[in-house]
Amino acid sequence: MYKKIVIAGTPGVGKTSVAKALSDRIGGFHLDLSSFAISRNLILYYDEARESYVIDENRLVREVVEILKNVEIVVIDTHYPEIIPRDVIDIVFILRLHPNVLYERLRSRNWPIRKIKENVLAEALSIVALNALEHYGVEKVFEIDTTSLSIEEIVFTIINTMKGGRELEPGIRIDWLEKISPEDLDKFSDLGFNNEV
Repeated sequence: MYKKIVIAGTPGVGKTSVAKALSDRIGGFHLDLSSFAISRNLILYYDEARESYVIDENRLVREVVEILKNVEIVVIDTHYPEIIPRDVIDIVFILRLHPNVLYERLRSRNWPIRKIKENVLAEALSIVALNALEHYGVEKVFEIDTTSLSIEEIVFTIINTMKGGRELEPGIRIDWLEKISPEDLDKFSDLGFNNEV
C-alpha cells in the first residue's frame, strides 16, 4: 500500500474534499499544503494582483519532509505538487475537472473574474498535471476526470488503483483542448486585465 500520497489539481477541482475522505478511509494524516503554509507563516508575501500568498518553498519543503518522516500514512493536497521532493512521495493523483464546470464552480464561490480565468486556463492547459509529470515521472502520476464523479467514487478509484487494480493508467491522458470550444478557450484566456467584472 502506498503511504505518501499526493492529491493535486487546479484550485476548485475538489482536492481537499477528496484528500480528507481518502485519509479518513485509509487512516492517514491529511495535510492541506496551502493552509499549512499560511498557518505556519511559511509565506514570502501576499500578491495583491493575484489575491493569493506566495509561499516560501524552501521552508515549506523542509517542514513537510519532517512531517513525512514522522507520519506513517499521509495524504497531501496541493496545486503545486512539484515542490515536494520526488523521493519522499509514493504516488500522485491529479484531479481534473472540465474547464466549463470549473468556471461555473469558481464563479459560484464569488472569486474575482481574473482569478477564475487564470485557474480555468491552467486547467484547460493541464498545467498542474504537466508539472507533476515532469517532476515525478510517468510511473508515479495518475489522472482522474472527476467531472461526473462523486467524492466516494473518486476515493474508490484511488484506493483501487493503489491496490493494483486497473482503474487508471499512469501518465497524462486528459486533453481538455480537444473537448472545449474555441469560444470557451477565448473566454478563459482573456484574463481581464483591463475589463474585470
